[in-house]
Amino acid sequence: MNIYIYGGNSFRNKVHASLDHGNIKFKIEDGEIIDIFPLENFKNKIKDEPTEIFIIDQNKIITDDFISKYLKFLIPKDGIKKAFLDEYGLGDINMSEISDISLYIEKRIQAKETLNPKVKAEELTTIEEMLDCYE
Repeated sequence: MNIYIYGGNSFRNKVHASLDHGNIKFKIEDGEIIDIFPLENFKNKIKDEPTEIFIIDQNKIITDDFISKYLKFLIPKDGIKKAFLDEYGLGDINMSEISDISLYIEKRIQAKETLNPKVKAEELTTIEEMLDCYE
C-alpha cells in the first residue's frame, strides 16, 4: 500500500514529519510514501488506484460554493475539485490535526490486513468506523 501526499511544501513537510514520528515507513512493508505532483499525475493516480492512501492539503480542495463560482481568482490553480474526490471515494475524511494522520494510516493498514469481511477498507470514512471493525 502506497501513501501519496498532495499539497504545498509546508503541508508536505508537516505530513512527512508526522509520518516519521509514527514510524509509518516501517509499517507499510511493500509500499512507500510519495509526494505527487503535478495535478494531472495526481488525478491519474486516483483514477488508477483509488484504494491507496491519499493525503491532500485542505487548501488544494475546491468546493462548489460562492468563492469558486464568483471569485475564481482565489481558487488555487493546482486545486482539485471535491466532486472528483467524492467520485472516487476520497472526499470523506477530514482531519483537523496532522498528528491524526498516523492513526488513520495505521487503521487503514490494519483494515487491509485483517479486514472484517462485511466492510471494505475504502468504505471506512472515519477513524471511529475503523475502530469499530476491531471490536
